[in-house]
Amino acid sequence: MKNRILVLGLLLSTSWVTSVNANLIINGGFENPTTGNRLGGGSDWDYYAAASVPGWEGDNIELWTGRQPTAIEGQRYAELNAHGNNSGAWSIFQTFDTIANQTYDFSFIYSARRGNTEISDEAFNVSVDNLNFNLSNHVAGSWLTSSNRFIADSTSTTLRFTSITPYSGTYGNFLDKIEVTAVVPEPSILALFSLGLAGLGFARRRNS
Repeated sequence: MKNRILVLGLLLSTSWVTSVNANLIINGGFENPTTGNRLGGGSDWDYYAAASVPGWEGDNIELWTGRQPTAIEGQRYAELNAHGNNSGAWSIFQTFDTIANQTYDFSFIYSARRGNTEISDEAFNVSVDNLNFNLSNHVAGSWLTSSNRFIADSTSTTLRFTSITPYSGTYGNFLDKIEVTAVVPEPSILALFSLGLAGLGFARRRNS
């Protein structure tokens, strides 16, 4: 019985840690079913208004399935430079809840559609809270990972991806596996384990 309580305590504490480290980005892998009609596409790609792609806002979003590069997570990924008419830069964004002065890890994977060549210098801008940077080192057929860390300024933070090259064109800049998680110091994690065990111990004494 004692061992069973210990196991339950560890499981309960682990679930607390997992919830703290949960991804704050909704549909960061673009796998959630779309909620609106497709605007068009082909046999292995479709494009939608951003409002039809759960979690996201902004311009159209083009979703690819079964093409190169293959998705790292799930079956789909997004092309920032989506199909459709667009007179300015392509931009998609998502606003999520944060805690002021809390540190967060931020990562995503990215690739190019045509490659980083003389005639295809694909690039895009990324901004989230106090982070703002451009990426142009990606090539076709290969994923790269961008990992960063930021400190939230307020209780609401917006993550935005904006095309640079092509600016308003429809070929380039793939995104997938977008994640934002709170950074939990190791002593806090240990405290959560201890709290879970203490709570179960108290429950056992009350039932004995």
